[in-house]
Amino acid sequence: MILGYEWYLYVAFFLVGILTSAINSIAGGGSTISLPIMIFLGLLPTVANGTNRIGLFIGNTTSAINLFRHGLLHRKIYFNLLIPTFIGSLVGVFFLIRLNDKVFQGILSLAILLVVIMGQLKRDFLGKPPATPPQKLSLPAFFGFLAVSIYGCIIQVGVGFVQIFALSRYTGLDLLHVNAIKNALTSTFLLVSTIGLIVIGKVEWGLAICVSAGSMLGGLLGSRLQRKKGNVFIKRFISVASIVMAVVLIRDLFV
Repeated sequence: MILGYEWYLYVAFFLVGILTSAINSIAGGGSTISLPIMIFLGLLPTVANGTNRIGLFIGNTTSAINLFRHGLLHRKIYFNLLIPTFIGSLVGVFFLIRLNDKVFQGILSLAILLVVIMGQLKRDFLGKPPATPPQKLSLPAFFGFLAVSIYGCIIQVGVGFVQIFALSRYTGLDLLHVNAIKNALTSTFLLVSTIGLIVIGKVEWGLAICVSAGSMLGGLLGSRLQRKKGNVFIKRFISVASIVMAVVLIRDLFV
């Protein structure tokens, strides 16, 4: 036994970090796999949430930096959306640190269902995306991405699918560039929410370090995959990830 846990738990959390971070880097929904595993392995839901976010932040930031280095981040769009994302993070963390385990688990179940539905919607569901990215942030876009950030800060599960849908509709960019913006913005509300969970003691640090090590590798692998495979690969990956989430949800209904 090492630091209170059997050695195989540290290996399991390392592998979970690789898988979750790679999935989140390309599409989203990785936490629908990692959180149930962490809870199954014995962590309380809110502690699993905090421990999971340490890895998510490391992996997502690794992916964002890698995509930025290859010129895939649309800086103007990113900085336009950074303000509502940061404000939403501050609002979200206020509620996040007040959630108990039962409330969080109930919201988590509902969130997974909504994310599966969102993942199947076409990006022109609300009309065609613009031919070129907008130069200025509109008021509806401000409040829309503010809401996305609040959700991402409180629940986080499946927020990547919500962001891909919203960013594709708002910018008209291809999925590779959308993913670069998504990962950069996600790092913002993950940083704020993770700090909040650390402050209230919802992180199991030994396991979090293992998750983070795996997440760094997963984020690097995920960003490399999408650069090499392109938009078609991302679309197919999103579809498969949505099906996996649906299977997880159905399983949870009967367990």
